[in-house]
Amino acid sequence: MAFPMVGRFGTLLLLAVSVLGAEPQPAQETKWDIESLARIVRPMRNPLGARLPLLLWNFPLPRDDSLAKLRDSGELRKALALMSQRGVLPTVEMGWEWTPAGALAMGRTLQDAGAAVNILIPQADMLEATVYKDCTVWGEGPDATRRNEKRKWPCLPLANPRAGAEEVRKRLMPFKEAGIAAAGVWFDDECLPHPWNGCYESQRDSALCKPHYPAGVLDNFGRFNEYVYALRSKLLAEVLADPVCGLFPKALAGNYGEFVSSKEIPFEGLRPPRALDKLVLMPAAYANTVDLPRHFKKDNEPVTQERADRFYFRSLLFTVSTCNANKRTGQLSMPYLSRYCPDNPDPRFLFGMTSPVFRELARHVWMRGADGVYVFNLGYPTKPQLVTPAASFESIEDIRAALDEWLDQREFLEKGQPLNFAVPELSAEMTVWSGLRLGERCLIRVFTFAAQPAAVEIEAFPDQKAKLEAPPQGATYLVAKGEAPKRL
Repeated sequence: MAFPMVGRFGTLLLLAVSVLGAEPQPAQETKWDIESLARIVRPMRNPLGARLPLLLWNFPLPRDDSLAKLRDSGELRKALALMSQRGVLPTVEMGWEWTPAGALAMGRTLQDAGAAVNILIPQADMLEATVYKDCTVWGEGPDATRRNEKRKWPCLPLANPRAGAEEVRKRLMPFKEAGIAAAGVWFDDECLPHPWNGCYESQRDSALCKPHYPAGVLDNFGRFNEYVYALRSKLLAEVLADPVCGLFPKALAGNYGEFVSSKEIPFEGLRPPRALDKLVLMPAAYANTVDLPRHFKKDNEPVTQERADRFYFRSLLFTVSTCNANKRTGQLSMPYLSRYCPDNPDPRFLFGMTSPVFRELARHVWMRGADGVYVFNLGYPTKPQLVTPAASFESIEDIRAALDEWLDQREFLEKGQPLNFAVPELSAEMTVWSGLRLGERCLIRVFTFAAQPAAVEIEAFPDQKAKLEAPPQGATYLVAKGEAPKRL
């Protein structure tokens, strides 16, 4: 699928060739710098064309005023060239130690290079801090995210989207005034409104909040859950998407973790039916260590890398599949993917995904309707350094390589329709297939966790079944109508 005005890479690619020079030596120490990124993440063989670049949560460039100095010296342009050749571009970050001067320097340099300007606003309470800032009706109750300490919960229906939209416009206006056209604006709102962690109980038990809800909504959690997700979808459109498109009519807008769901295929098997207009879908599929103890309980066998790989593969593919199965025609999907997110530091559970399995996952994500990927790669210098720079850059390379492979079959990737969103039950011999149909041809990817090749039978076309061999290393087939499968 092509994308409207997401930038051009030609100028950057020409510059990258001159910057790269001789091939770097792989034995060099991996540091948190552009040179290490360029050594581990390989150049694209296939041009992206109009496709979205890979966006990175962490990349080895500053966020503060020093970006202006790098721009003036030409070093920032060189760094962008190296990243662009790899299908990767940095965002203009408006969080952490960012400064307005640094953000404008990054935006101007990207635009001067003919590349897409993507802006990240990573404020977790963007909605809550703005639409409820003048709220006068509150409920009280414990908050599970604060060790069940009591807090005041705003009456959710009393949200004021105008206040939130004005704040978003205020933050983006400097780019508009500087003549910088954003191709995408990405948010990280994760707070209210949501139905979880005590919010429902606070609203249900508040005599002041009850009159502001439609009849029956507070009767049970299920009805409240549906109401709140509908409210959240409305606020995301009015507070985030509308201001972005008002300032930059051709820009995309998206928010971390947002999904669509249906009664027939509920997102992650449990979320209520939900539409999401005007925003890019961004389901979060992380190999997060907090999930391992929930599955590997005391009466289960201990966690091993092999078991963690299988568990993560199925869990992450399930998240992406149950979202993308519900996306409407023309809607874009850019899931967050992470190979290693060590939120639980318990040494018993410090397992991410191995590179071959994560790369295989990325292949299937692309074949199940992903139009782009936001790589939650971490790697920024921390103490302790659980995600090393090498692991961070390797996870980028896994996703980049999978995309590059499918761009060998660009027509399928851009015009094909996903054939399969089913995810098998978790087992030691789990076998997965994904496919794209384009006219009378199908591109099929098969993979098994079994030690020996498995057999997969798929219905590529009505009245035409194909038997395919799925080896442990995976295989790709081209199936044309009326013809025997051809292994690529």
